Amino acid sequence: MVITRRHFLGGTLALAGMSAAARAQQLTADGFIELHAQKVTLGLLEAGAGKTEAWLLGPGPGPAIIRARQGEPLKLRLINDLDREIWLHFFGVRGPTELMTINVPPGADHAVDCVFTPPDAGTFWLAPMSDQSRLRDMGLGAVLVVEEAQPIPGLADLVLVLDDWKLDDTGAVEGNFGDVEAMVGEGRLGNWFTINNRFRPKLDLARDSFTRLRVLNAANVRTMYLLFKGQNPLLIARDGQPVRPEMLNGKSIALAPGERADLLVSASEGDIGLALDLFEDVAEIGWLIAPGGSIDPPAIADNFALPANPVPPLAAPDKMKGVTLTLEGGIKGGLARAILNGEERDLRTLLENGKGWAINGVAGPAAEPMFTAKKGETIRLDIVNRTAFAQPIHIHGHAWQVLGGEPPGPFLDTVVVPAGQTVSLAFTADNPGLWALHSLVAERADGGLIGTFTVAE
Repeated sequence: MVITRRHFLGGTLALAGMSAAARAQQLTADGFIELHAQKVTLGLLEAGAGKTEAWLLGPGPGPAIIRARQGEPLKLRLINDLDREIWLHFFGVRGPTELMTINVPPGADHAVDCVFTPPDAGTFWLAPMSDQSRLRDMGLGAVLVVEEAQPIPGLADLVLVLDDWKLDDTGAVEGNFGDVEAMVGEGRLGNWFTINNRFRPKLDLARDSFTRLRVLNAANVRTMYLLFKGQNPLLIARDGQPVRPEMLNGKSIALAPGERADLLVSASEGDIGLALDLFEDVAEIGWLIAPGGSIDPPAIADNFALPANPVPPLAAPDKMKGVTLTLEGGIKGGLARAILNGEERDLRTLLENGKGWAINGVAGPAAEPMFTAKKGETIRLDIVNRTAFAQPIHIHGHAWQVLGGEPPGPFLDTVVVPAGQTVSLAFTADNPGLWALHSLVAERADGGLIGTFTVAE
């Protein structure tokens, strides 16, 4: 449907509806949340010093936060004020295939209207799918908060976006993008930690309710091992999907790039220090500050849990279709040759073309998908990691479950496959269309560790 700009309509939505969450945001005259991809100058160094040119989905200085409600239409307008086209993906959202990855050319005349109804409540991420190493490291992205269809009383939201920027002494982003050694190695590790684009911020907790922390790791490659000092948070969701609530009990929570977690904390227990466990050291990255004066501790039911999202159940093991995906590449990763753009290439040629990783012997998306599923079919994926690195692998448009656990684990959209090991997962292919499956390390996805699959009607 064409109006004055490309206008995408998703599934069975009603344009007349508008969520309370959307009404609380600044809307255009026609009811859209408008986000601009734009250049912003940030002061990321201590006490706001330095001048960091960042590329944000919003005016900054904090990250953009999109708020929607489960089961109600989200109307989003994306305008690209940068000098290059961008491809953005809704990480973790099980929406319609034609809307979950969208191309936004530069210029206000090429604004894209994206309208769909989120099926799941949770914490999700809108972030680049092409030139990921550069665009993600420059800060481009937004958090998508989808509130539950029935509001949960007694919870106040606080979004925490963790990142590690690669900065020089002046605060400028180091520009060695496309470095082959980083692509085939660990990736582009940052040297400066921020929360919500601030260095060691102090953020306020709600007074008389629980604060629901919605935490995202937006780093290119670093897994964040987040510690909470002075309180014992309750983990209630991962990757936007509810989990069986559990206390952290002094342990860190590990978040691979792109992973999210929701946790409950209370101001009645005082301030909270946030730190990263770097194994050889612990780095303080911020504080959550309780308000002054007497605080009545909020109440929570002993059996509290978030309502389940409508993720389709898995078929019995003997009814699953088996697919094996083999990951190769990187330093000591066993990749000698791979197919690139339909032709087999040796490793030297692959590296000259910026590729150093492959799935099932193919570097990057191919003309044919890695596998095809029928709608409603349960797919068992055996992901074989022959590389020398742990690999966080993400699936588009679906949620999967790691097999073999007792009781069964939660549905997630990302799994970390340890180096040299195999992990078996399953998902029910209920969302028709062409989808991707790829590394969440930006440099590895750019370098070929990405493929596609199809769900047929």
